Amino acid sequence: MSESEAITYDTSWGRRRPALIGREILLMWILRPLIWIHNRPKVSGRERLRGLEGPVLIASNHASHLDTPILLQSLPTRLRRRTGVVAAADYFFSKKLTAAFVTLAFATLPIERSGMSDLTRGRIQRMLADGWSMIVFPEGTRSTTGKMRRFKYGTAHFSVENRLPIVPAYLTGTYESHGKGSKWPSLHPVTVRFGEPIAPPSDGDYRSLTDNLRKALTELAAESGVDEP
Repeated sequence: MSESEAITYDTSWGRRRPALIGREILLMWILRPLIWIHNRPKVSGRERLRGLEGPVLIASNHASHLDTPILLQSLPTRLRRRTGVVAAADYFFSKKLTAAFVTLAFATLPIERSGMSDLTRGRIQRMLADGWSMIVFPEGTRSTTGKMRRFKYGTAHFSVENRLPIVPAYLTGTYESHGKGSKWPSLHPVTVRFGEPIAPPSDGDYRSLTDNLRKALTELAAESGVDEP
């Protein structure tokens, strides 16, 4: 599919009951055992999500294709079952079979790398209005070094625009297990740390929110023994 075809691909079926049942089987009964064999994920900070009402944005560093399934599997059940993810249209939706897989497994919405169109913005807002939370990656693409890249403003801007709290999440070990260019995950432990939700500023300053989000992820990295620039 071309990018324009990918952007208009109908993903709403991935949030209907039959797909949700299939998603639970695929994500928790098939992918989770495979990930456990390779990565033995350990999760901390989940208590910080206690009582959190959706929708929220879950913002994480991004170093691997493992990030999305591991993040979803690490969320409390009530939140996981109504959380989707945005992903690059030109990569994950270029082929119909891949598009169908990520829609089923992760309730994925295609997004443009060059900037969010009104069509994409409207689809995400409708998803949020239905009570769905979203996993987002402020870097916009996977790291090629395992260290965080520069954050784009899109996540914070969308948080401010829709008055959505941001839950920071930091993963370690996914780059070492399945970094960009690797064909199959290798054995390597993974940790997931959730931080305190960050409320969007009342003055709408998305640049300061971006800085605060990066600071929160850097602090979570330090808790994991990782020095982020």
